[in-house]
Amino acid sequence: MTSSSEEKEISRLLQSFPRLSMEEDKQRDIIRQLRQDKALLEKRKGRTTSRKAIGGIAAFLAAVWLASPFLPPSQAPSPPGSQKTEGESRPAAGATETDLVLTIDSQIQSYVEKALAQTHEAVRPKSVTVIVADPNSGEILGIGSRGKDESESRFDGAVKAMPDPGAAYQIVTLAAAIQEGKFDPREIYESGTYTDIPGEPIKDFNNGIGWGKITYLEGVLRSSNVAFAKLAHERLQRETMQQYLQRFGFGQKTGAGVADEEAGQLPKLDEPRQVALAATGLGGAVTPLQQVAAVGAIANGGKLMQPHLFKQAGAGENSRYMIRQVVSEETAEKVRDILDSVVNRVHGSGVGLRLAQEDYSVAGKPSVIEKTDQQGNATGKYVVSVIGFAPSDDPKVLVYIGVDEPQREWPEVLSWRKIVAEPFQQVLQNSLQHIQKR
Repeated sequence: MTSSSEEKEISRLLQSFPRLSMEEDKQRDIIRQLRQDKALLEKRKGRTTSRKAIGGIAAFLAAVWLASPFLPPSQAPSPPGSQKTEGESRPAAGATETDLVLTIDSQIQSYVEKALAQTHEAVRPKSVTVIVADPNSGEILGIGSRGKDESESRFDGAVKAMPDPGAAYQIVTLAAAIQEGKFDPREIYESGTYTDIPGEPIKDFNNGIGWGKITYLEGVLRSSNVAFAKLAHERLQRETMQQYLQRFGFGQKTGAGVADEEAGQLPKLDEPRQVALAATGLGGAVTPLQQVAAVGAIANGGKLMQPHLFKQAGAGENSRYMIRQVVSEETAEKVRDILDSVVNRVHGSGVGLRLAQEDYSVAGKPSVIEKTDQQGNATGKYVVSVIGFAPSDDPKVLVYIGVDEPQREWPEVLSWRKIVAEPFQQVLQNSLQHIQKR
């Protein structure tokens, strides 16, 4: 007999991967393995939290891993194809479409599960999502989300589009400005409040006080809304902003192989104010996987890679998952250097992301976005996130953590270090150490 919890795991597996089909005897094989895994964990640890974890995403991913050999050719998750404009898929010599393996690393997945549980317990958010990826290949090494509704798929948060992505748009704006020769890091501007557009002024996050006259580089390091707004409105303008947002994959499904993935929505750029706000991270709707792919392109030298949960066994070519070159290697390197300074310079907005182990230099950016209602009014609810990679000079691991509506009041929500920085540091450092030992 199959228990209700095991039936749910199989059901979630089939729902999240609609191309996956299994006969009853194969399902029994998976259920038998799940029971063994649960018994082993309970024997070794005997804690309620451990039993919940193995009954949750760990068991689910174990089921996916066990199911992958049973994928018939017509049902198998296919390598990237329809979205590609460059680097078309080429099977490895001697390989077939059925030679698929899961990209999830079980040890890294355990770090993800721990971060999900601890963050959910600490701030009781509407949802929390954690993704770990190899930016060079697009492989997803760990993934999970947790919300208040336990019936939701454990991948929902990773593929659900959320308004106002924050840091990801800022990073793309910076990359576009550098690529187009529109960014002079030494140029001076007046921070605080930007009024050169119709409508309400755009203010820096410190109530529009700013830091006086500073360089654009310092403005980027401080996450000055005025700096990004001026770059977009005065330098890049509407057409170029839209071109780069599309080029980096926003508004398009990643095709990662997860069911119910949303394409999101590009921000409206009809008015000058909308262009300026988009550069600060406001507008449109973006999934965490899209953010991972976009920032991964900065980490790997300018190549937009398709995130994926399955890979072809023995395939050594990352180019099979390359979608297109979005910026030059030189531009990507300059953006990486600036994101490194965001974390490691005294004025950087991401100083809380530094790792205790100084062998690894981190590049990244945090984001705190206040939600608005349909009329554009502030709601007092926030999305706090961070995305970054390490080592900054030779990235091996990229981590995204997003927390939707943490139970914190303003200005306590500005202490984002307590919400996302600590789990980010733990997941990133542990993953790097694990990869070095492999």
